[in-house]
Amino acid sequence: MREWQWLGVAGSTLVAVGGLYVGVGPSGDAVQLPHDAVAAILWPTAVSYLGITLLLLAWWMIGRLRAEPAVLVRTGVMWAIPFAVSGPIFSRDVYSYLAQGAMTVAGIDPYRWGPQALGGEPAAHVPSIWQDTPAPYGPVFLRMAGAVTTLTQNELWPGLLGMRLLAVAGVALLAVTVPRIARECGADPSTSLWLGVLNPLVLLHLVVDAHNDAVMIALMCAGLLVALRHRPVLGVVLITLSGLVKGPALLGLAFLAVLWAGRLPGRFGLLRAASATLLLAGGTAIAVTTVAGTGFGWVPALRAPTRARTWMSITTDLGGLLGAREALWAAGLLLAGAITLFLLHRVGAGSDMVAACGLALVAFVVLSPVVHVWYLLWGFVPLAAAGSDRARGAVARASPVLVLFAPPNDAPTGVPMVLGGVLGTAAGLLVYHVVRTAGRRTALVLDTA
Repeated sequence: MREWQWLGVAGSTLVAVGGLYVGVGPSGDAVQLPHDAVAAILWPTAVSYLGITLLLLAWWMIGRLRAEPAVLVRTGVMWAIPFAVSGPIFSRDVYSYLAQGAMTVAGIDPYRWGPQALGGEPAAHVPSIWQDTPAPYGPVFLRMAGAVTTLTQNELWPGLLGMRLLAVAGVALLAVTVPRIARECGADPSTSLWLGVLNPLVLLHLVVDAHNDAVMIALMCAGLLVALRHRPVLGVVLITLSGLVKGPALLGLAFLAVLWAGRLPGRFGLLRAASATLLLAGGTAIAVTTVAGTGFGWVPALRAPTRARTWMSITTDLGGLLGAREALWAAGLLLAGAITLFLLHRVGAGSDMVAACGLALVAFVVLSPVVHVWYLLWGFVPLAAAGSDRARGAVARASPVLVLFAPPNDAPTGVPMVLGGVLGTAAGLLVYHVVRTAGRRTALVLDTA
């Protein structure tokens, strides 16, 4: 266990070091590089991929050891420490969070205006594509981001640290809720913790890049947990708060309502549960929005992410090829809705509510206009905690592939970046082979002695 823990620490450290050069520091680069020089792209990318590969292999081997939850939590802390003071590496979203938080505090409506309306230091580091884009996030998150910018007085690096602390708090809540959900679903808590919290997808895309998805998923899982424990009212409130961070979490309310209906005595259980869920969710949303003072502009702003083009979106790729992008987007969302209805029926027949919710969220992401690897964690984390061995196996196999196909954001796509990735991955596999061979020889010597 110890050698894999420290191999993961080495991996995290190398990722952080490589991120100094090909990560996404303020206005693009933390360390200015001559991007026309092949070596300036190739070697930092190779270092990053060496670290990513070591982290993935250490994670995989620790999963085979079936460690106790406390050991896994300690391992996660060890692996996250090198990321504590690094800049973002795989995404620039955190700069938008800081600008939108500062706008909320300054009284500029972030649902009407983009960061360019704010100007100054917070907006200077937001990518140009998002400068005039309204915020697609709910009032809970905007007030959190506003609190960070207020406490840090709009200073950039303290602000980045503050946003990362919010993400770490979300991951810490997942470390509490995921194994408990697993127990409720009859799954192994250690395996669920390994897959849903220690997963390099979580560390690299929620912790490193301080994505607000960490808070969203954590609140959603907390709501699912209390609902499983026969506290549906609190569950509705928590999932609604999650949706007021990022809207897609509200899909969990449908699965909670069906679970609640199955536990109600008497007739019309689904109608009663659905009505109560809608009333509670609506009341919570109105109360929180009134207190936050931000309004409901985030609902129409949910289309804002479609301005980005991501190669992982099936509907966007096919729509572009066929010249019917909007039609393919609509068809994809309709198919995701049909899948969700089918899964809701399965829950009504006694299927695992958490697994069904996770599958519905994965379907929604895969068929949506914009797909980022960390979006898949919306469904992967519940699936990691659910009682389905097949679903957990699929998440375990998909996670390393997704990690490797999400390069550091500032590495220009091309031959040097690809070659650096291949060289770094190959070097990581070689290190893994050496470490594993040395471990086997040590074990053989000890057994002989």
